Amino acid sequence: MYNNSIEFKAFLPFIVHSTKKPKRLVWCLFVNDNITMHFFNTKMKFIIIPLIVAELLLNTVFVSSIQVPVYAHISKTLGNFTVEVGWSNEPSFVGEINNAIVQVNKGTESNSTPVTNALAQMYILVKYGGVTKTLDFKPSEQSAGLYQAEMIPTRLGSYSLVLNGTLQGQSIINAEISLDDVESKQKLYFPDSGTTGEGITTTNTPAASIGAGVERILSQLTNDIDVTKGDIDNLDKNDANLQKSFVDVKNTADRSYMIGITGMGVGVAGIVIAAVAFSRKSS
Repeated sequence: MYNNSIEFKAFLPFIVHSTKKPKRLVWCLFVNDNITMHFFNTKMKFIIIPLIVAELLLNTVFVSSIQVPVYAHISKTLGNFTVEVGWSNEPSFVGEINNAIVQVNKGTESNSTPVTNALAQMYILVKYGGVTKTLDFKPSEQSAGLYQAEMIPTRLGSYSLVLNGTLQGQSIINAEISLDDVESKQKLYFPDSGTTGEGITTTNTPAASIGAGVERILSQLTNDIDVTKGDIDNLDKNDANLQKSFVDVKNTADRSYMIGITGMGVGVAGIVIAAVAFSRKSS
């Protein structure tokens, strides 16, 4: 920091010997020097504070601009329960063993309790496109209300869990909850190509990268085809049910028609018999 007293003391003898009124001049210089330092400090505050604010803003923008993939479990409220699903290892990679996990809590998020033995009367399917498979969920030994089932995802793309059954007396029908997408291991391969010192061959070449992209597209197309096939099967079933309903209605109408015709015949016969009996009685 600037030392005003040292400069003032050094300059004082010169002032005393060079003026008839040293006291007045010294006082003026002292006051002017304080005013100068006051304005200097004020200006520095106006310069430094905006610089600090600008630096903080730049740091905030820089940190927020870094894109980090987020993998989060997905939860869904089913009546009085909250069911959360996900993978035990995220991200989940094709060909790697993993656990589909289900966490069951009762109550709201702020006041919830884990539910033990929650899946005793539930069966859960893992779904990929139109293909499903039943999973065997077992309670976790580390966490209450947590259940997990081992599986190895074999295709890239979207998976989901479909829940059916009863949960403590509450009926749950086709409650589908999505899992995070399964990804390719291609981006983790290193080095780019060739054989490592341990004899492990890697395939992270441009052609392999293209192959991974094609594999993802084919997996998604397969997924879409499976979904479309499932929709077509459902339409076929609905069409068959509709045709059966038409047949049932036709049969019912035919029976009603026959019953009506028979009733009319019986009525006409009754009228004829009554007329004959009346004519005989009159004669």
